[in-house]
Amino acid sequence: MNYTDLRLQFERSPTLRLLRAENAPLVLAVLFDAFKREHRPTISESKLRFLLEAALEELRDLGQSPTAKTAREYLIEWADMEHGYVRRFQPPDSEEPCYELTPEIERAFQWLESLRPRPYVGTESKFKNLVMTLEEIVENSVGEPDLRVKRLRAEQQHIQEQIDQIEESGAAPVYTATQINERFATLLDIARQLLGDFREVERHFRKVTEDIGVRQSESGATRGGIVSQTLDAQDQLRGSSQGQSFYAFWEFLLDPERRKEFGELVELAYQLPALHEDFRADSLLRSLQRHLRAEGIKVLESNKRLVAQLRRILDVRQSAERREVGRFVQEIKHLAHETRRLQAHTELLDIESPIFLNSAMSKAPWSPPTLVNFGDDLHLDVGGDDPEIWKSFLRLQSIDFARLRRNIQECLQARVQVSLSELLLAYPPRNGILEVLAYLVIAETDGPHVVFDDFDLLDFPGTTGRTFRVPQVVFSNT
Repeated sequence: MNYTDLRLQFERSPTLRLLRAENAPLVLAVLFDAFKREHRPTISESKLRFLLEAALEELRDLGQSPTAKTAREYLIEWADMEHGYVRRFQPPDSEEPCYELTPEIERAFQWLESLRPRPYVGTESKFKNLVMTLEEIVENSVGEPDLRVKRLRAEQQHIQEQIDQIEESGAAPVYTATQINERFATLLDIARQLLGDFREVERHFRKVTEDIGVRQSESGATRGGIVSQTLDAQDQLRGSSQGQSFYAFWEFLLDPERRKEFGELVELAYQLPALHEDFRADSLLRSLQRHLRAEGIKVLESNKRLVAQLRRILDVRQSAERREVGRFVQEIKHLAHETRRLQAHTELLDIESPIFLNSAMSKAPWSPPTLVNFGDDLHLDVGGDDPEIWKSFLRLQSIDFARLRRNIQECLQARVQVSLSELLLAYPPRNGILEVLAYLVIAETDGPHVVFDDFDLLDFPGTTGRTFRVPQVVFSNT
């Protein structure tokens, strides 16, 4: 590490550029809420834009807005080649683009986490882990049977001495509260670093896939050469240090016995009375396996794309029309790969909603809707349900969705966003919880509204003593 290396790092590293940027607190705060608060690997564009708009509006109210840029302009800037804070991509099973953090920003969060003052610093546990890992490396790197047997017998003798000591004293030594908490803090650090490491693994897999696409788009590339390169790339992925480590980890994660054992250990650790409340409130270890599976599936998808490219090459038909279309497509791909590093300056088209193309002959004949009339009389067999319940069901009022949508629009005339609880205060529900459910349907199906994973506790008129647990909903007009 010298002056020249450090200067290049400060100029080229997205991590250092972000930490030196004037709007770094805004970027990191929004990305933390979007990804790290609930450990999301990806987030949809609408939800990320909503979080950014809320943060910008709050800063404007305080008179601290850094620039006059819109949330859309910020997202375009954060995802470009110059900044590289997030990666924007289109999932195959979604019509909306999604975002994920880049490895450089993962490192920024890890560094910021290391700056926080910690009540428990695991010097003892880390040194013991260091010694154990060093012993493991030495033991498993020497192929001499006599030396291996000697070490195992020494370990066996040490274990037997511990068993004898416990049987003689009738008590087993336990960790103190400090030892428990410093080791738990180390576990949380390792878990966060493990989730961040997947960005590097996925980038490595994605880079090989991109190289295959560039090779395929070059003029004069033969099918045999591309197939050979694709097969070599798969061998390269599995043979690389990252590939070997990842696939060994994936086999461990798919083992049901090991997953069950890990889950039981985590629950036992969270139930320890000596565990600090701050650590007990951090549920990262409880959800770690779920997040790791999601991250691992994304990495495997990159490898699957290699196989899909190989299959497409092998299945190409040799018809004249197919070759002509393929030639145009190859030219387009070649031009796209040549300009993929250039900065986009102009947006040619901006469409708020997707376009669906349908043939006139694809529409089914019109048929009148079926009307259902429950009637006024209700007859129940002997032993049936309570008649009062069924009569209450018949007395339910129909929900006027048009009126509810008008309520939302009237609230949004003077504001950019309004929460469900504020909307219910302005327009008390006439039909109780059914009307709240209708608002949830509108939030899921209409406009740029957002339904969060968190919940609010709400009371409604006419339901004295009853509280309803309702998802947090924010209606927006942007």
